[in-house]
Amino acid sequence: MLFDKILVALDGSSNSRNAAEYAFWLASNLDAQLTGQHVIDPRLVDLFISPEFAEELGFACSVDTSEKVFSALRRVGRVILDLYVREANERGLTVDTHLDEGYIVECILGRLKDYDLLVMGHKGREDSTMPLNIVIGSVAERVVINSKKSVLIASRPLKEIEQILVAYDGSEPSRGALLMAESLAKNTNCKLKAITVVPSHQELKLAKVVGHDGEKYLREYWGENVFLQQEGETSESLLEYAQSTKSLLVLGAYGFNEKETRELGSTATQVIRRAVASTLVFRPIKKRVTKKSEKALSKTI
Repeated sequence: MLFDKILVALDGSSNSRNAAEYAFWLASNLDAQLTGQHVIDPRLVDLFISPEFAEELGFACSVDTSEKVFSALRRVGRVILDLYVREANERGLTVDTHLDEGYIVECILGRLKDYDLLVMGHKGREDSTMPLNIVIGSVAERVVINSKKSVLIASRPLKEIEQILVAYDGSEPSRGALLMAESLAKNTNCKLKAITVVPSHQELKLAKVVGHDGEKYLREYWGENVFLQQEGETSESLLEYAQSTKSLLVLGAYGFNEKETRELGSTATQVIRRAVASTLVFRPIKKRVTKKSEKALSKTI
């Protein structure tokens, strides 16, 4: 149910440093394999060699200018990954790294196929608009929407997180998110809460029934009531409560009684877009087929 292999997207910004902290925290508590990825996006090269930008940097474009810029970005990427490795080693963690080249969304999603969870930062409105930040910040929503794996968007510093908060509506995706969140809370020594948001006061009674039904899925004993109900607009209420309680918000993909499509429901999309609370969009982890299980399966055929 929890994550064995974690990928973290790194670009050297403060946002990706937040992501790295979350990844270190998870890897340490879950005994997970951890890998850092830095992507050199060709659009950055196009930006640097554009006439306006090149003039600001004081160089003229030539035949080999593009390769020189790529070479410089590769060096920057290696520095970012080396720093990540050093910080991991200081925490007693052994990590792998990948320096990839290509369009960042495609590269991240391609690499993510071999992992259970992606951790990445998100550029808020107040953050710098330097080129490296633009690349990682502008793609977080697209990565979450198109990913078939769980994604944690690290919008707030890890030190602010005190509890795991599940958006629970009684749907199958939210039940899966609840089970995962309970295990995560137990392994990270965080409090666990689940919130059901309804649009009107008249529906609070039904929300309490949903919460009561959810209690039977919990596997651990919790000293205080896990489930709570609140009236309001869903995404706004989730974000406000997550912020006020210093929570990591957990959403089950395709939840909130929306029609199941490839895109997330409107609630999850709004939550990710606003990026004011660190959010984990959970998708069930498929069992890996190992050589041992393949061998056992072949004997039964």
